Amino acid sequence: MIRHYLSRLCVFLSALLLSACSTFGFIFERLDWFTLWRLDNMFDLSEKQEDQARPDLLAVQSWMREEGFPETISRLEGLIDRWEQDQPETAYLYLMSSMKDINRLFLDAMKDGVVRFSLQLTEDNARHYREYTRDKQEDWFDETVSVQAKIDKQTERLEEWFGHLNDQQIELVEKHTSLLENERQIRLDNLASWRDNYLTAALNRDAALIRNWLDDLSIFWTPEYIQLKQHNEQQRQQLMFELFPTLTEKQKQHAREHVEDWIENLKDVL
Repeated sequence: MIRHYLSRLCVFLSALLLSACSTFGFIFERLDWFTLWRLDNMFDLSEKQEDQARPDLLAVQSWMREEGFPETISRLEGLIDRWEQDQPETAYLYLMSSMKDINRLFLDAMKDGVVRFSLQLTEDNARHYREYTRDKQEDWFDETVSVQAKIDKQTERLEEWFGHLNDQQIELVEKHTSLLENERQIRLDNLASWRDNYLTAALNRDAALIRNWLDDLSIFWTPEYIQLKQHNEQQRQQLMFELFPTLTEKQKQHAREHVEDWIENLKDVL
C-alpha cells in the first residue's frame, strides 16, 4: 500500500524507514555500510566515491534519529488514533497523505547528499546502472505479467496488514484489480525515461535539474505512467473502502499491531 513515490536511488532508505522486521535496528546502525553496498551494486562505485558518499549517509542517519523518525512515529500514532475511532476511511486517507509528507520530508533531507553523489557519477557508473536496471526490471514488474499475478500481489500486501483474507474479501480484490493491456510496457518505458533523464543530468553535472527532480519526481515520468498511477491509486482506494466494512475484529487488531510494530522498531533506534 505504501511502497511508492521514491526513485530507485532513494527507495532503499524509504523501504528501510517502515520495514517492520527484526533486522531493522541492525541495518539502521550500519546504514552507511549497507546503503553503500546497495549503491555499489547499482553503480559499481570506486573506493573514492564510497568515501565521498559516506559522510552524507551518516548525516542522514543522524537526521533520521533527531527529526525523521520522531515525525514518522507521530504520524503513525495519529493513524492508530483514527483507526481506534472506527474511522477506517479517514485513517486510510490520513495514511496516504502522511506517507506523501514523510517521503517529501526524507527526500528534502537527502537532497544535498543525492546531488553530491549524482555529480560524481561517471560514464562507467551510468553504463553499470543501465545494465542493473535491465537485469532487475523483470522482478520489479513481475505483477504485470497477468491479472492473476497482480491480484496475488495485492492480496499479499493486504494480508500483511490484515492477516488472512476470506473468500468474500478475495472477491473484492479481484473486482477492483485490473491490468491494462499495455501496463507492463508503460512501466518499462517509464523506468527508461526517469533513468535516462537522471543519468543525463548527472553526467552533464546539472545540479539544478537534479534538485528539481528531487522536488518533483514526476518530471521524469512519462504521461502514460502518470495516468496509470492515478488509475491504480483510485482503484486501490475503491477496494479499501469496500473492504473496510468486511473486516473482522481480529483483522482490525492485526492492522493495529502491524502499525505498532513499525512504531516499536523506530523507537528502538532513537
